[in-house]
Amino acid sequence: MEKIYSKKIEDIVEEFQTDLLVGLTSAEAETRLQKYGPNTLKGEKGKSALLILFAQFSSLLVIILLAASGISLLLGEIIDAVMIMTIVVLNAIIGFIQEYKVDRTIRELKKLVVSNTFVQRDGQLTQIPSSQLVRGDLIILEEGQRVPADIRLISAINLQTAEASLTGESTPVAKDIQPIYKTVIIAEQKNMLFSGTSIVAGKGTGIVIATAMVTEIGKIAKLVSHEQEVSTPMQLKLNKLGVFIGKIVLLIATAIGIEQLIFGQKIVNAFVSAIALAVAAIPEGLPAVITISLALGTKRLLKQKALIRHLPSAETLGSTDIICVDKTGTLTEGAMEVTEIFGSKEKILTFGFLASNARKSHDQIIGDPTEGALVRAALKSGLNQNTLLKTYPRFSEIPFSSQRKMMSVLLRSNNKNLIISKGATEIILGKCTKIEADGKISNLTDKDRQVILQTQNNFANNALRVLAIAYGMGVKEEDLIFLGLVGMIDPPREGVKEAINTCQKQAGIRVVMITGDYLLTAQAIAKDIGIEGSSITGLELDKLSDEVFQKKVERINIYARVNPEHKIRIIKALKAHGHQVAMSGDGVNDAPALKAADIGIAMGITGTDVAKEASDMILLDDHFTTIVEAVKEGRVIFDNIRKFVNYLLSSNLMEVMVISMAVILGGGHLPLLPIHLLWINLVTDGLPALALGVDPPRKNIMDLPPQKFREEITGGSFLGSLLVISVLLTLAILAIFFIYQKDPVYEQTMVFSAIVFYEMLRIIAIRREYKLPFFSNKYLITAIAASLILHLMILYLPLSIAGMNLQQLFKVAPLTFQDWALLLGVGVLLLFVMRTLVVKPIFKSVRS
Repeated sequence: MEKIYSKKIEDIVEEFQTDLLVGLTSAEAETRLQKYGPNTLKGEKGKSALLILFAQFSSLLVIILLAASGISLLLGEIIDAVMIMTIVVLNAIIGFIQEYKVDRTIRELKKLVVSNTFVQRDGQLTQIPSSQLVRGDLIILEEGQRVPADIRLISAINLQTAEASLTGESTPVAKDIQPIYKTVIIAEQKNMLFSGTSIVAGKGTGIVIATAMVTEIGKIAKLVSHEQEVSTPMQLKLNKLGVFIGKIVLLIATAIGIEQLIFGQKIVNAFVSAIALAVAAIPEGLPAVITISLALGTKRLLKQKALIRHLPSAETLGSTDIICVDKTGTLTEGAMEVTEIFGSKEKILTFGFLASNARKSHDQIIGDPTEGALVRAALKSGLNQNTLLKTYPRFSEIPFSSQRKMMSVLLRSNNKNLIISKGATEIILGKCTKIEADGKISNLTDKDRQVILQTQNNFANNALRVLAIAYGMGVKEEDLIFLGLVGMIDPPREGVKEAINTCQKQAGIRVVMITGDYLLTAQAIAKDIGIEGSSITGLELDKLSDEVFQKKVERINIYARVNPEHKIRIIKALKAHGHQVAMSGDGVNDAPALKAADIGIAMGITGTDVAKEASDMILLDDHFTTIVEAVKEGRVIFDNIRKFVNYLLSSNLMEVMVISMAVILGGGHLPLLPIHLLWINLVTDGLPALALGVDPPRKNIMDLPPQKFREEITGGSFLGSLLVISVLLTLAILAIFFIYQKDPVYEQTMVFSAIVFYEMLRIIAIRREYKLPFFSNKYLITAIAASLILHLMILYLPLSIAGMNLQQLFKVAPLTFQDWALLLGVGVLLLFVMRTLVVKPIFKSVRS
């Protein structure tokens, strides 16, 4: 809208056909929504199905395989060409289904981050999704909210915005409502709020003048819609490992290809053999499998009311060993109720209501829970909301901040200015010089102060949250008259005590409570829910040097009267000791701390938009037990990733060693044909590996220390165990290879079957280490059964394709009962050796 900033408020009201008292009617809002569409940017769309399908053929190794298939076809090797092509296509179909589901899952998760906003409609304060905002809406914004549309301000109280996302300006911008009668750039439009920016202080009311793609940010939507896929730390490590393995394997594959030529093989056969070995050995699919596992994990977390915003966070959760958590609304219900009043009850309830921004609308209290408790108590006592608002019209406000720990409203009463302040007792007392008791006003004495502070302590010792209320005739927060105290109960949430006990006594996770409440209140709540340890206030923390605090931080579990700035200092001190820290927060000033933590956790109900955008995870129910469940799920994700990395790497390593040693010791004779290698790695291995990603948790998963879930998957002990087990499998299969060496087809069939069979046994052995029952994962049972059935079909099914049966196509022979007895006997022996002589000692050394 051109030069909207130069127009007067009354002109804007007329232009947008709205009302400053009533706002839009619901009917008019619906009409405009239908006309202009929802208030959403046209962001990045998910990948198209066709693009995902084409991506399955973009891998260098797959392209080489397709080229090999083409060369085979040109040289008349029609069967080999068709079989290679069939396996590649089958692999592409499986990969497409997996990636398509993951892509849709991630897109759906992103849609769940819904922003709400307050508007005046039909004369009532109403909360609606920001997507339903329309031009002409009368919108109310306050600290911590993301501006959802372009807005012309009609009132502003100490309003400041962060506009770096739009203008690049790094410092907060002060706002006012005065028209600007000259042409100015966006950064100088002080009476405007712009979509995508955020409120960092104060509050304001305005008229929506542009939504969706018509906003300033909408005009440059490409800047905010493009998202780059970021690899997780584990993916990066495995990528490096894959490159390292790949270089070695390519050398081996090249050597084997050359050796095949020396022993008289056709060029195309030698080439395909080398490529098949490379496909078998290079773990290029591991990063993709990790993404699938993380996506499935985030979907399970969503059922626990935890929304993961970044996939790497799901990977990090399992190793969290300290949870720093806000008390109000997370450890406690957040639904406060006034239970104690010290002073004149009626006047305290009246002034408490007037000093609050919460209001009753549509039979519910809308606003901050603390202020909501004051409003609820006032209305319950018989006071009338409309009467109070008309009798004491408000003309200004000095907003609450975590630094000031108080707020004030400026009202008119009997043609005089009236200021009402509420906040922390010690702060309010510092502003008072008089006290009102029994309707009489007198000087505030030291004895009065002692009585007030003792009353606060009594309230706090009963776990009550305490607010002090004072007033004065004027507009300044000085020489106020102390009116009284309000005590509010905020009981612990159901299940919190048990969840904290699980963390501290079983899982080795330390719970640290952080609150802006009075110290005695914090200590009483902590005792009630089972948090032990030293306590400290923000004021005391300020007096400690970083060096001294570093020494004390390991013993402090209760922080009271803390500002958001203190949270960053707490996080840094804990991380300096090597801890993996999760931090919860809900306010705009919590954003830096949420970013500084290893896992930033925002509240989904009470959290501000700014806090949510700074977080890694959003609690949809604001419940502490959800954090604990998320940590548990993070451990499950780590376990499952570790399992399939173990499975795939040990299988690939074994296949390379079998082929290399057989070629060296067997005079250039391959123990497996390229078609066998491709079938094993592109078809047989894939399904069980994916099914491991949905394995259930082991029973004792929350009894293990967090360090267990920090063990490097690419570390020495883990890779060492893989090497030992791969050597064992290799020796067993080589023995079978040499026993059956007289008949090449039979020998290759036995090696082919042994690898398929023993890789399935390898899965069983891996899961045994986690004490998981065999039938606990129906998807894995199905995957193993499918892999074995497919293999048996190749050996025995009398199915003809183009005049050839499956045995001829795959160049295999049916095995006898004695052959299977040998494979089974060796397999049982392998299970025993892996379990008793190799895995147990390695696991014990890792644990120690």
